[in-house]
Amino acid sequence: MNNTLIKKFMDYALGSGIVLLLGFISSPLNTRLFTPEEFGKFSMFNLFSSVLAAIILMGLDQAFVRYFYEEEESKRPKLLFETLKIPLITCTIVGLLTIIFSKDILIGLFGDFSFRLLIIIIINNYFLLLVRYVQLVVRMQQRGKVFSILQVFQKIITIILIVLLFLVFENDFMVLIYASVFSNFALILLGVYLERKFWFKEKKYIKISSSNKEMFKYGFPLIFTFLITWLFQSADRLFIKHYQDYSELGIYAAAFSIVALLNAAQSAFTMFWVPVAYERYSKNPKDKKFFQTISKIVAFAMFFCSISLILFKDIVILILGSDYRMASFIMPFLIFMPVMYTISETTVMGINFAKKSKYHIFIALSCAILNILGNLFLVPSLGAKGAAISTGISYILFFTLRTFISMRFYPNKYGLGKIYLVILNISIFAFYATFREIDLMYVFLGVENYLFLFLLYKGEINVLLSKIKLVLKNKI
Repeated sequence: MNNTLIKKFMDYALGSGIVLLLGFISSPLNTRLFTPEEFGKFSMFNLFSSVLAAIILMGLDQAFVRYFYEEEESKRPKLLFETLKIPLITCTIVGLLTIIFSKDILIGLFGDFSFRLLIIIIINNYFLLLVRYVQLVVRMQQRGKVFSILQVFQKIITIILIVLLFLVFENDFMVLIYASVFSNFALILLGVYLERKFWFKEKKYIKISSSNKEMFKYGFPLIFTFLITWLFQSADRLFIKHYQDYSELGIYAAAFSIVALLNAAQSAFTMFWVPVAYERYSKNPKDKKFFQTISKIVAFAMFFCSISLILFKDIVILILGSDYRMASFIMPFLIFMPVMYTISETTVMGINFAKKSKYHIFIALSCAILNILGNLFLVPSLGAKGAAISTGISYILFFTLRTFISMRFYPNKYGLGKIYLVILNISIFAFYATFREIDLMYVFLGVENYLFLFLLYKGEINVLLSKIKLVLKNKI
């Protein structure tokens, strides 16, 4: 792992770090301004938007990522528009179908029909599509500083809009929706402007080497993957809504928003890692040591963050307000979601290198079935706690399947023995933290997890610290 690579990552991490700090403003802002019921309705809007986005994209955003480095640099803007055409058409069709079935959809999700909500959903479809490609253009060119600027800009706009709109609409989940949608629009404008040379480059007489048929063949199976993954990732909230109410769902969503602070680290790494991994593989596919080192360092960093969040969960949850105190018992197992996903991003690349996207369907389906069964048995008796436990266990399976299937096509040594020992140790800690308040045993388990982690990853820590010191020294 060279210094250039660390500098690239730090460009992404800078923005994610600022977003993380802003998250400590926006999360308590949302929970103190809005009741759990309204926050729960906003959570349902996000769920519905994500499934529509998966359908609209048709997997072609992933085709853009996969074939980006197979095209000459001058032809990449053409690749963008070839993979964007079909999703734009699909977006219009989905919008028309949403209008036709609007009453059933809106009453089923929100308990009432609202024409303004229908319009904002249709507009949001186009915005989410364009946001995805704006981010991919920046990400695939490995422009970490630009990506950081976009992240921070969007978060600041969202916070400002929530405050201003609350003064008009007060405790209404539409405030959160408006802020989300219009911040997406602002990100599109800024992102296209900053990358205008890429977006508006002459493409009329350029012909790319990748055929539309080839890209569609690669991307189309991923629609099913994304839909099944959506079911896998959303089963918890769907079951809570069915067995409990919007208030319980809102508390769960609040716990989710705290865990999502880890998504800042996940986002920074994923946005940096995927293009770097593809580029590295295309240049030197036999350099397996590179992928081993990255995987071990990421595993240590994510496990360290997860232990810290569980240990200090009661302090962190204080920022949400008194209505959301129960979120502290929901949070521990939710930690596994960003942690296992991020680590698996370093071990799954064999599937993507081999262009075996069909295996993602099997992985997502297996995890969805486990999560549905887990929620079916645990949510009726344990409520949101049960949903969190089911989600955490499902993500451990998610990591396992991604890793072992990937290793069939690209065998590598990722230190799996260490990883599973730490997972077992943290699982015991998370289980205790789900049902007990802080006490002497709680603190003991937290400290023991730290010591165990540092003992196992002593070598990786030394490598990481030496590289960071060298980069900082060169900057000074």
